[in-house]
Amino acid sequence: MSMPPPPPPPPPPPSGDGGQPPRYPGGWQDGASPGGWHDGPRGDWYGGPPSDAYDGPPGDAYGGPPGAGPDGWPGSGAPYWPPQTPPPFPSPPPTPFPAPPPPPPLNPFAVVALVTSLLCLAPLALVFGVVALRQIRRRGERGKGLAVAGLSVSGAVLLLAAVVVPTVDFRVWTPPARDDRGEVTGAGWTTLDQLAPGDCFTPGDALPEEGAPSLVDTSVRVVPCDQPHRAEAYASFTLDDERAFPGRERITETARPRCAELYLDYSVDPLAFGPLQTYFFHPDPSGWRDGWRTVLCWVTRPGGADLDFSVRRAAADLDPDQRTFVAAMEPLNAAAVLQPVRGPRDDLAGATAWAGRMAEAVAETVGLLKEADLPGAEEPAALLAAELEAGLPYWRRAAEASDADAFLGELRSAREHSGSAHLSRVRALLDLPTPASGGQRAAGQASQATRARSS
Repeated sequence: MSMPPPPPPPPPPPSGDGGQPPRYPGGWQDGASPGGWHDGPRGDWYGGPPSDAYDGPPGDAYGGPPGAGPDGWPGSGAPYWPPQTPPPFPSPPPTPFPAPPPPPPLNPFAVVALVTSLLCLAPLALVFGVVALRQIRRRGERGKGLAVAGLSVSGAVLLLAAVVVPTVDFRVWTPPARDDRGEVTGAGWTTLDQLAPGDCFTPGDALPEEGAPSLVDTSVRVVPCDQPHRAEAYASFTLDDERAFPGRERITETARPRCAELYLDYSVDPLAFGPLQTYFFHPDPSGWRDGWRTVLCWVTRPGGADLDFSVRRAAADLDPDQRTFVAAMEPLNAAAVLQPVRGPRDDLAGATAWAGRMAEAVAETVGLLKEADLPGAEEPAALLAAELEAGLPYWRRAAEASDADAFLGELRSAREHSGSAHLSRVRALLDLPTPASGGQRAAGQASQATRARSS
């Protein structure tokens, strides 16, 4: 609201006739009232002689600028129209705004979905996420972003698991339990260099092949020998401590016959368990540089069939007649396991040398069988000796063969006189497991003998 402007100053009094002060509209006349004041309808006017009105320049009207002195208009140093701050418009009463509504509650399943997905509990996270989205849509709750994030993370985890799990071998690495004698009583994982003779195990990698590169996985799972397993360690020995790695061929030339001989010390009756094949682990160049010089000998079934018994067979497990017969066959068995890996077309000298050792072994076994006293099995034992002796000339001619074809022809003839039928009969009469019966019977006999020794 604006204030009205102050009224203009009064005009100078006009001069009248006869020297009489004129009468002014509004009732003002000079000297009409004491002090020069006349109360008129216009309000309060500052009076004085006419000659004093409008003296001086315009800026000094009424005795000086406004508020300049006690004699100037409006006088007493006070402004004619006191400055006042216009009164403000009255403020309207405050209008109350309605309080904002509270936010919708956060869905708890959405939070749980995200947390469980981050904890890799993907199946639970999927369930919680679906439940959360349904409740959020129905109730209008918050947390849709959390639920979607939980579903996304759990889906990624499940997808990753579907790709990775089939290619990863998850193992709980627990060492095998052993008793005071060192025998395995509980399954566990270890490495090749920690195996001991008598340990039954399954290699973590595939079975080695001739000429195959070094093993990538040297882990093995060791189990009690009455549980299914692929192999059994039976011996170890140390190679000569040469400074430089001797090479795979030189190590094989040493390790193969040595492991074959040591197997006959571990199992005095190798025929008791059916067909078996010996292997050995040896250090590679890296292991050689690290100081590993040990060769580990082990045995398994050809074709990768499992064993569920130990192939250990000590002489103490046999009765006297069984020991006599097994001892008579030992020279032939020892020579047979040394058959060269390479055939006569690749190594004729190696093949003929082995045939010569076989001829000597056959002759020694024939002599021992003829001297053996085997009650109840004398006749088949004599027939076995005669059959082996009949094949002896073929072994000797194979040892002198000049070419591979001649060697193979003599070898076939010698094997026709192996006496396998007589051998099976002698073993049956002496209550020894036959090659046809496999190792189940031998395993039972060995376990009974072990229990008898321990008791």
